[in-house]
Amino acid sequence: MGAQEDAGAAEGAAEAAAEGAASAGLSDADLAYRERMHANRLGLLGRCVAMIVHDAVQPVASLTTRGQSALRWLRHDPPDVDAALASLERLVADAQRAGTLLAELRVLASPVARPRQPVPLHAVLRDTLHWLDDDLRREGIDVEVDLGTDLRHADIVVMAEPAALQQLFGNLIVNAMQAMAEAPIQARKLTVELSDDGRDAVVAVSDRGCGIDADTLPRLFDAFHTTKDEGMGVGLAICHRIVTDHGGSIRAESRRDGGARFEIRLPRQEQPVSRAATR
Repeated sequence: MGAQEDAGAAEGAAEAAAEGAASAGLSDADLAYRERMHANRLGLLGRCVAMIVHDAVQPVASLTTRGQSALRWLRHDPPDVDAALASLERLVADAQRAGTLLAELRVLASPVARPRQPVPLHAVLRDTLHWLDDDLRREGIDVEVDLGTDLRHADIVVMAEPAALQQLFGNLIVNAMQAMAEAPIQARKLTVELSDDGRDAVVAVSDRGCGIDADTLPRLFDAFHTTKDEGMGVGLAICHRIVTDHGGSIRAESRRDGGARFEIRLPRQEQPVSRAATR
């Protein structure tokens, strides 16, 4: 048996031991419930493979672009090391994001629940916008952001998986970019807002794109339903899955002045994180 097989066997044994320890002391009803939930997760696995691969394509494809950009900066006379480093930093971030998304395949198949933690929403939104900044600039999209800078907004926290939330908001922003692809440059505007109603955290993503017709709206979050020439129609289905998995809701509507608005509601976590954790 090779080293990789040894490592795989050891990892499998560790997972089995962890699952057995987690199951110890549970009633038959609890065990049956866990087994049903695991079966449901396995059933979802096949449908989610295409979704996760779809989401990983963008950061993987950008690796070449970031690398080529870094090479161009280094080949300048004189070389622009700072610009090259910036491109390489984005390349590393994209590679890490792709790895995180693909890792969901294994996590989804695992019977062990994915750990969650208090997550400040303004920080996740800020990081997601930073990650997509180059794409937004390239498409000539004007971005208006209201994440709030006071303590009240800094304390809008939800219990979540940070990577899943970044995937959620990234999908919505990319969807908005695609919806505005045919719009005149001067009309391309993306608005991202964060607020709360005392019980739920509310995130709204609006665009000035083609809007949503009445026939499409009821099936908007169905997997493999798309009105676009390219893509498999899974981006918004992933958004719906992430939101509902976190006990929230998502709805979409056409704006009267053109474009679409997506509103996500997630249950607030009452216990605030420290200000240092949100930096």
